[in-house]
Amino acid sequence: MRPMPVKISSVSFDFLIVSSILLAFSAKAVKIGVMVNPYLPTRREQEVAIRIAAQHFNSSSPLVLRFNKTNDDPVEASTTAKDMVGWGAEVIIGIGTWPEVVTLAGVGIASGVPILSLAETTTTSNLLSTMPFLVQMSYPTSDEVLCLANIISSYNWRKVIVIYEDDIYGSISSIATLFSDALQANGSKIDHHIAFPPMHTVPTSAAELIKEKLHNIPPQLSKVFVILRSSPQLANHLFMEAKEQDLMTADHVWIVSDDITDLLDSKFNQSFISSYMQGVIGIRTYFNQTTTFYQNFSIDFKKYISNNNIEPRRLAVRAYDAIHVIANAVAARDRNKNITLWEGILTSNFLGLSGFINLSTIGNNLPQVWGFSAFRVLNVVGKSYKEIGYWSRGYGFYEDEEELSRFGSTVVPMLRPVLWPGHMEKIPGGWGRLKIGVPNHTTFEKFVKVEYDDSGKVKEPQGFCIEVFKEILKNLNYDLLYEWAPFNGSYDDLVNQVSLKNFDAAVGDITILAKRAVNVTFTEPFLSSGLSMLVPIRTNHTPWMFTKPFTKEVWFLFLATLIYTCVVVWYLEHKNNPQFNGNWRQQLGAALWLTFSTLFYAHANLSSILTIEKIEPVPAGSKIGYDGDYFVFKYLQNVLNYKAQNIIRIKKSEAYDDAFRSGNISAAYLETPYLRVFLYNYTKYTVIGETHVLGGFGFVFPKDSPLADDFSEVILKLTEDGTFKKLEKDEFSFTLSNTPSPDNQRRKDSLSTESFWALFVFTGSISTIMLILFKGHLILQNGRRLSNVLFGPMRQSFNMVWTMTKKRRKEEEKVFPVSSQEGTIHGQNEITIDINLPPTQVDDDNN
Repeated sequence: MRPMPVKISSVSFDFLIVSSILLAFSAKAVKIGVMVNPYLPTRREQEVAIRIAAQHFNSSSPLVLRFNKTNDDPVEASTTAKDMVGWGAEVIIGIGTWPEVVTLAGVGIASGVPILSLAETTTTSNLLSTMPFLVQMSYPTSDEVLCLANIISSYNWRKVIVIYEDDIYGSISSIATLFSDALQANGSKIDHHIAFPPMHTVPTSAAELIKEKLHNIPPQLSKVFVILRSSPQLANHLFMEAKEQDLMTADHVWIVSDDITDLLDSKFNQSFISSYMQGVIGIRTYFNQTTTFYQNFSIDFKKYISNNNIEPRRLAVRAYDAIHVIANAVAARDRNKNITLWEGILTSNFLGLSGFINLSTIGNNLPQVWGFSAFRVLNVVGKSYKEIGYWSRGYGFYEDEEELSRFGSTVVPMLRPVLWPGHMEKIPGGWGRLKIGVPNHTTFEKFVKVEYDDSGKVKEPQGFCIEVFKEILKNLNYDLLYEWAPFNGSYDDLVNQVSLKNFDAAVGDITILAKRAVNVTFTEPFLSSGLSMLVPIRTNHTPWMFTKPFTKEVWFLFLATLIYTCVVVWYLEHKNNPQFNGNWRQQLGAALWLTFSTLFYAHANLSSILTIEKIEPVPAGSKIGYDGDYFVFKYLQNVLNYKAQNIIRIKKSEAYDDAFRSGNISAAYLETPYLRVFLYNYTKYTVIGETHVLGGFGFVFPKDSPLADDFSEVILKLTEDGTFKKLEKDEFSFTLSNTPSPDNQRRKDSLSTESFWALFVFTGSISTIMLILFKGHLILQNGRRLSNVLFGPMRQSFNMVWTMTKKRRKEEEKVFPVSSQEGTIHGQNEITIDINLPPTQVDDDNN
């Protein structure tokens, strides 16, 4: 359970006064040595707080103060501390850097004098355990870096640039290490370090040094700046130069620690704050400023400070509490003569200005302040700042101070709304203005199309991939600034530009491939992809289409089979089948008709004709087209075993149709998204064969880029909620399920007379000839019947005359016998007249 910050009432303050009076029984003065580094920006406030505290507790126990200056020289610091011990100091307070305090600790070990350190440190517990008589009164730096890391995590910033002012011992590096560990625990990391030497040691202009370091920040790095440590001198030059270099504009983030937020209360800084620090986020160690205890101290504090507008800050109140610890220890020793001042210090457990003071040791750790640790989170707006929340270690963010002080209250995932640099209201992405590469020329402009205005400036690209990119930006929880950079080159080269850091990202119809992902990070695919074969649908509009199902050899075999079958049918049927009655021509016709109809009605239907006509296998050695991406060429060559000389690159979508029509290619391999576009515009093609699955289309980011993770997360979300499906429907009304196939093409494209007029002419001609022959035969038969009607009586008369003539001639022959020579009449040859009359059907009795 965390200790709760308690608001100290006037009663509590009176209790402290009573406690101080009880200490008055000891009349012996206690000498306190104070070692001060004059270069520390807060040393003046700490000195004032110590003097005020000594006055407050002097009435109960005489406290004598001696202030000595020290510096970063350990030899001089050790000499000064020994002088303090020789003067009779029973306890020493160190206001300086941690290396200086380490020197004082050595003197404490030798003399047995307790050392109270106000220096901030991140030294490990193992080292601190070797320093007896040392008490760490400063605030734990680990809490500060945890608060900063939690703020960064709450806004999903994955990379930051750290800025700090070092000392001659390099002690800040341990704080930076702690901060790096805290970031990594939250999924972020330090992208870049900017370390400045102590400003008082800079031999040249500090402004020039700061300008140079900011100017040399690589442009592709994060735009989230975190200042871990800074003197007022560094802070002033830093923010002025940052504004000059446009680092305080939109999509930049600045987060500062206590060192700088402590300066925000000064009215002398209002002009500077409003001009150079707008949108900055800062943290400030939390302590209750509403108590009477604090208000009384603040009144006294302002009397000593020339700038009486400055409120006592964290280091000042902790310096006050250091004297409070010594006063309590003196009182404990006076009450119990058997304990030392050091043992009295270790029993300290009270509510001070800075919060609970508990110097109990845990394990072998150095005695230090344990208890409640929290921070206010501020946002610089106008000439001052506003509080946007509170943070407590082990719990998280709270909206207001009341929630922070109430046990069991609800934490919030994020701070209240912030006014960011550049007066932005949406959360910055922290990436600055990204340079995004985009293909300048594409085979299918439906996906990416780049155009330029009259001045040659690139317009906003269009296409499905661009729409996907913009939809993702809408669903990020931060803003992202970018500019388009058209790229002339292959897709592999475009991906390489990202790995070379010439582009911050690449957007377009870029296929995810294993070899491309070696040096970059792809997002999750936003559009699935595969490789399929495209072939034309053969036209069926040929007069002799009905002959297509069979080759010439098959047709010859059909004819031979027809004749043979015809003979067999006639032989089997002509005696018993009534249809085979008649003369030989009638019997042959019946046999042929039965055989022909049996063969072709059973085997040659339209379905087989159309199917065989539409899907013809691609002949071996045929030319194959592809869309120009080199990986497709290698796939066709290495995986599908096409010869390189048979693979033709086609750069434009409309060029495929021309290549098919001209016969330059027999088939083409395209990725399935491209097929959808092509088949929508050209309906006389279809997809056949296996689809070779690929990685899909994705966006490209640098290796291990947090942006890739954020984009992938949004892509999965938009895929699951159907947003991308709607985008696809809007952009591609055609899907591969609508690809023409032989069956649905027949239903869609009805057969016309162009495909069958030869068959109809042939069939009609045969039928007409048969009709003429039949009609001729009928006419002939009818003619005979008519002649019988017309010439029957004449023929009967002629026959009668002929019969009578024959009889008369026989009678004459009896009277005049005829010789064996030719008969003559009056010496001339006999004339024989043969009258050809139409035959008549005469009964046997009339013959």
